[in-house]
Amino acid sequence: MSLLILLLLVLAVVLWMVLEGPALAQVASQISRTLDCIPDKLTEFGNGLEDKAQADIESIKQSDIPVKTRNWVLETFNKVKEWFNTIFS
Repeated sequence: MSLLILLLLVLAVVLWMVLEGPALAQVASQISRTLDCIPDKLTEFGNGLEDKAQADIESIKQSDIPVKTRNWVLETFNKVKEWFNTIFS
């Protein structure tokens, strides 16, 4: 009976070792490779973001939105200024 328990324990340990997965050294090398890729990925992300931002800024510069916004702000300011002048004069 004790021999059977011992064999089952040995079988359980062997199965656990087989099903455990990759060895610690393999996991460490995978983590190291992943960490080595991070600066490249960040640079690639930053470059893409920069290109998109520059394209958006150029499209805004070429549109008439800044001109219309400036004109609206000036007109509104002048209206408020005239309104204050009429109230306080």
